[in-house]
Amino acid sequence: MKNTEIDQIPTADLWLLYQQSKDPEVRNELVVQYSYIVKCIALKTVGRYQYFNYMDDIINEGLIALLDAVEKFDIEKKAKFETYASIKVRGAMIDYIRKQDCFPRRLKRIAKNINEAENTLSHQLGRTPSDKELAEFLEVSLTEYEKMQAETCALNMLSFEEMIYEKGVESIQTGFGSDSIHGPEQVVAEKELQTILAKDIELLNDKEQIVISLYYKEQLKIKEISSVMGISDSRVSQIHSCALRKLKKYLTEYYN
Repeated sequence: MKNTEIDQIPTADLWLLYQQSKDPEVRNELVVQYSYIVKCIALKTVGRYQYFNYMDDIINEGLIALLDAVEKFDIEKKAKFETYASIKVRGAMIDYIRKQDCFPRRLKRIAKNINEAENTLSHQLGRTPSDKELAEFLEVSLTEYEKMQAETCALNMLSFEEMIYEKGVESIQTGFGSDSIHGPEQVVAEKELQTILAKDIELLNDKEQIVISLYYKEQLKIKEISSVMGISDSRVSQIHSCALRKLKKYLTEYYN
């Protein structure tokens, strides 16, 4: 079949044709038609991680994941391809960034020190320690501690999102692995994760809840959140970082 002929076939008919023929040219045309998914997710993803600026590389990873999604998608399952593909593309990009080890060692050391301090104090106090208590434990001023949190925000974001992807998708590989999209196990797992996150978010303080809502629900950028809340960008990053650390800890405790 000529490419010009494929270009003129409606998307729904392309899916039917590919399911019947498994023609690589038809598959490639579907990838082209859905490539906008990769570009949109890549822009959002790279924009979140200031230490990762290789747009071409992450787009390539996304396209590979998209091609895989096209090959495994079963139109008879009555699922929405965009949702299925977005999950796979997003997961592939997060995994790729993690493997690149693009964050400076200094930031990883700071993040590790904060996490260890929080775990130690939580055990000693029997509750979540305050910023002041953590700063004192780390032997730094409160201002320096807040700066440390702001600097490690992107690192905490990657760690948290990686965990969400694993718990929401990889824990139910029987669904995707067998091409059973939105099967009973996946639906249950996703609803459970949503319920847990909703309850965990309620445990955050008011400012943390606002930042999480504005960033993930309203899709606002750090600078936009800063304007809405009337605080500095670094303060937003610090609040965001703290909130993500808490949420990851709550999820870890739940699943363990």
